[in-house]
Amino acid sequence: MDLFLIVGPQAVGKMTIGRELEKLIDAKLLFNHQTIDLFARFLGYTPEAFQLSEKVRLDLFKAFTMNQEANATEGIIFTVVAAFDLESDWKVLESWIDMFKHAGGRVYFIELKAELEERIIRNTHADRLAAKPSKRDTAFSSQELLESARSHRLNSFEGEVTDRLPFVHYLKLDNTELEAPNAAKAIHEWMVREGY
Repeated sequence: MDLFLIVGPQAVGKMTIGRELEKLIDAKLLFNHQTIDLFARFLGYTPEAFQLSEKVRLDLFKAFTMNQEANATEGIIFTVVAAFDLESDWKVLESWIDMFKHAGGRVYFIELKAELEERIIRNTHADRLAAKPSKRDTAFSSQELLESARSHRLNSFEGEVTDRLPFVHYLKLDNTELEAPNAAKAIHEWMVREGY
């Protein structure tokens, strides 16, 4: 029973790489917007929609860790943006990780980073827009991407994750120049070296 956290800033390639990784391991992908957009369809992108999204994820993780024998897959690949400058984001990550660790599971923390210019280009890719309704206003989503890059630290400092989360398997991957299948292959090879 494994949790594969793919973490990184907007449009870095989390969902696309998650889809490729799903082909290589016994795990199913849940990308961040699948739960957010479910509730935003009815409530808009309101605090209530985000609270419901967070509750559904938490309930899924709880059920998954408590019913290992009945699960349809060995792992969950989950993608999320984390602001490493916010203690609240660290606490959420820690709560997910602790849930899997206490149930005897493994946690693989894959942090992606890419140059801002490349992320702006990726923000308008057809697959991204098809999967994420809130990104279809590309002028707005590009502005949001730039604003969050100015306002928060969306990649960790060197050694920060392993210091704060010593029990995870941790990889930081610069995928600026990597196509998603190659990035997923590199992640899978690293996982094998880590004992997956």
